[in-house]
Amino acid sequence: MQVPVKNKFETAERKRDSLMSEDNDIDDDDYEDDVDDEEEFDEEDEDEDGEEEEEGGDEDWDPIAELLFDITEHFGLEADIEYEERKDHVRYHIEGPDMGVLIGRRGSTLNALQFLIGVINARKKLVDYRVVIDVESYRDRREKQLIDQAKRDAAKVARDGREKVLAAMPAAERRVIHLALADWDDVVTYSEGKDPDRCVVIAPADGEDDDDD
Repeated sequence: MQVPVKNKFETAERKRDSLMSEDNDIDDDDYEDDVDDEEEFDEEDEDEDGEEEEEGGDEDWDPIAELLFDITEHFGLEADIEYEERKDHVRYHIEGPDMGVLIGRRGSTLNALQFLIGVINARKKLVDYRVVIDVESYRDRREKQLIDQAKRDAAKVARDGREKVLAAMPAAERRVIHLALADWDDVVTYSEGKDPDRCVVIAPADGEDDDDD
């Protein structure tokens, strides 16, 4: 299930309006009568309020979403961002008008964005789960194409007994191929070459295996 994420400015404004609304409900006469009693508890109340604000902020704040909001704002784009928990990662979906600029030719800009988010997360330790970025469901469609093609190629390799070298692709897409064929008994997959020309090889199961990134 995809869950919508608001940026920190919208969240802060919502909290501010809520607090102002609560303040307006206070009766002036009641306030004057109770002020002496409240003074002795001021320090304790302030501490509790601070803790509540901190806890509320942590609950609403998503560092990856905020980073994505900052990037889309830099491009002058109005974006809606939702996250979806999947088996081995959390996928952030970016939707909105004119999002083609974030996809690029054959997904080149999206792949660069994915790499950038990965590097920032690794260095700043923003979250402890694997993050995948998608724009206008481009990656979902691309992954389906890769899986379908990989299965057709694997069936041919198993039938003919000859390995198949796929086109060069980024690491995220190579991972999709490896995972899609991981349970096949009659073929193995490995990667060869150096980026950006690194590619996946599908070989008969009795062939030699290499690293799978």
